[in-house]
Amino acid sequence: MVEYHFPVPGSEREKEIVVFTRRHWVSFLGQFLLSFVILIIPLVIMVIIYLFHFDQRAFQGIAKNFIVLILSAYYLVAITFVFVAWMSFYYNCYIITRQEIIEITQVGFFGREISQLPLLRVQDVTSSINGFLPTLFAYGNVLVETASEQKEPSVLCAVPNPQEIASKIMELHDEVIETEGRHQQILEGEGTLAPGIIGPEKRAIPTDEIQNSEGEISKNDLDKGGEIDIK
Repeated sequence: MVEYHFPVPGSEREKEIVVFTRRHWVSFLGQFLLSFVILIIPLVIMVIIYLFHFDQRAFQGIAKNFIVLILSAYYLVAITFVFVAWMSFYYNCYIITRQEIIEITQVGFFGREISQLPLLRVQDVTSSINGFLPTLFAYGNVLVETASEQKEPSVLCAVPNPQEIASKIMELHDEVIETEGRHQQILEGEGTLAPGIIGPEKRAIPTDEIQNSEGEISKNDLDKGGEIDIK
């Protein structure tokens, strides 16, 4: 996982990670049980044949070779299914830093989708636990809504302790807002930011980026000296 350009476990920036989690193992219990059943079906059939003393001559020669071929193909597919289920559990993960929420989704063997959501854009966070097993093992979903109406809410699916994760996201979100506010106050104090001017996505706009309105002179015009054309 060292190829990522954001903090991941084992990287130099690992200390920036606040929360690292995968889906709760119970949410994959159905896939694991199905994988187990698929793997033992041939063994059960062989035990039945042995216990009921079927004619062993029926499994000699060409028939034996055909059975070996079928079993090999069967186990190849079964092991592939089990391996894909394991990859889905291990490589699908959520990372929360002090700046953003990162979701990594494994797609097949060689595909991977990564989505990043800045905490500054978070508007509301909701956690939910529904069902007997989620309630028993304390896992559920975390819904993260943003200020953008065009983007679908992000969902952290089947994560352990969803209430704790939701609270942590809002705590980090408040820290980011507070940090941005202090940064704005510093810029205003230095005279590089016009008071009260905030751009899209709550970014402070420096004075030299603000277009002159009627009767106003920008800082760049003052620095140039000479004649100034007041618009």
